[in-house]
Amino acid sequence: MGKLAQLTSAILLALSLPASVGAAVTSPGKCQVVRCETDSKSLIAAKGVLGLPSGHVAGTAAQLYDYGTSPYCPGVIPTSPGGVDCTLMHEYCKTIPGEGPAVWVFQRMTNPETPWTRLGYTCYPYLIPGKVDMAMIAAAFHRTDLAVPGLKIEPPGNRTLVTLPNYFAVDWSAEGFEPEELDTLDPGEWFGMQITIRPVLQSVTYDFGDGTREGPTTSVGGPYPSGDIVKTYASKGVYAVGADAVYKGYVMIDGSEWIEIPGEVSIPGPREDLTVLTARTRLYLSLSGG
Repeated sequence: MGKLAQLTSAILLALSLPASVGAAVTSPGKCQVVRCETDSKSLIAAKGVLGLPSGHVAGTAAQLYDYGTSPYCPGVIPTSPGGVDCTLMHEYCKTIPGEGPAVWVFQRMTNPETPWTRLGYTCYPYLIPGKVDMAMIAAAFHRTDLAVPGLKIEPPGNRTLVTLPNYFAVDWSAEGFEPEELDTLDPGEWFGMQITIRPVLQSVTYDFGDGTREGPTTSVGGPYPSGDIVKTYASKGVYAVGADAVYKGYVMIDGSEWIEIPGEVSIPGPREDLTVLTARTRLYLSLSGG
């Protein structure tokens, strides 16, 4: 698209915005937060929509939150849910994160019922409570096939000597998503939204099999001589060693910022035997005839 065509498109979009909304729209780069503005004409980003309260109103036994939407269309800004779809609501979200369609978001409380309050507008209509919420995303994260932490040990061969430093490092399984490896969910199960989950290593705990542990720590260890997870055994024996990992998760929805997913996922690693031997020194006397 040429510069003239882009300018014309921008002018037409600005002219078609609902009355009084133009001042509430900021550049897409500034909309990666809860809201771009702070009034009822502001753009609510993904994190803000996911943060809308649902269920019972705090401090009440029966009062509930209720939500409604209205198409984001030219003309007078609506004061309650409803209305007829328009072209703008489908075009507007092409310039900012979120697949749309763009809708005004309204909130009220029931039992007893309160008047509708306009919260702003969003390009994430399916994240409004009652459709896709953070609890569903958190459940998807907990179902993610995450990589299991194994161990690399130096000296190799799972045999070592007493008083000899041993270097441990995490060795992730070939199956499952490792930390920072992205998992893209099936859009068909999420109203067509592109939802990506990013697992992040929260901590590792190393079990040395003799009753001692290292961690929780963010270190994944390393080989000799740079590794920082080092264990020296004082007694011979066979020790079951292993590592356990804890993951945090983040989600990106239709190009949004990365949003932290509540909760953690613990993945225990398998145990393997490490044999510790005692080195013996023998003195040989050599006799030679003269």
